[in-house]
Amino acid sequence: MKAKPITTRRETAGFTLIELLVVIAIIAILLALLMPSLQLAKKQARAAVCKSNLKQWGTATIAYGTDWDDKVWPGTYSLGQDAIPGDWMAMLRPYYGDINDLRCCPSATRPCQDPDGEKRGSVDTVWGDPSLLTEGWREGYWGSYGINSFIGCIGRPKYPDDWYWKTISMRGAHEAPVFADSTFSHTWPRHDNPIPGQPFLVYDDIPTNSGNIWRFCIDRHSGGIQSSYLDGSVRKILIPDLWNQKWHRQFVRQNYTAADIHWYRR
Repeated sequence: MKAKPITTRRETAGFTLIELLVVIAIIAILLALLMPSLQLAKKQARAAVCKSNLKQWGTATIAYGTDWDDKVWPGTYSLGQDAIPGDWMAMLRPYYGDINDLRCCPSATRPCQDPDGEKRGSVDTVWGDPSLLTEGWREGYWGSYGINSFIGCIGRPKYPDDWYWKTISMRGAHEAPVFADSTFSHTWPRHDNPIPGQPFLVYDDIPTNSGNIWRFCIDRHSGGIQSSYLDGSVRKILIPDLWNQKWHRQFVRQNYTAADIHWYRR
């Protein structure tokens, strides 16, 4: 009769503490290696959704012009006493489905934090408040995209008439931004708007009533913002290139680069 093999304690024991710690350390290292890739993938996914939203706003703009003899809507300040910033949402309503699917970039969906009447947004918060009627806002006007207010067939009196993009087929329409990631519903960018001295991260970094290019000057998408153009295309604008767009027809490109903005990091 054969003797049973002797089973050692080492053969029946589980992991030792040292072995368990080694396994945990390896898992932690793998997670650390994967985390940047996962974060990058999440940013890219949000950017893709943002582009899709802006593409739909651009398509709605072209559809509006097609129905109205090539014209874009009147400027919000030329519609009379009841006109308010944000009326572009109302004017385009027949051309989109559920506005709640389009009003916000997925990187900026947190509620507005600004207690001031202007209700400014920020890099990751919306402008406006859906529950409040402040500064003449109608209920329901809020989001994280803003309009270039030089898009309008009737302009604001304080700016020359030949500054405005009035039709969707104007020469150079492919260079004219319409909607973009923004800290407010609208603005009038000018080439003489100075470069801000600091990055805009939260609402109170941006002065109230600063209706200029600064409302678009946020790092929401890896060094810049997304924008739709008057021809329906969608492109990314890096922060230095904000001063190189044709916001209005007489806008003088400044040819700024990253070297001109001391705080800019991509």
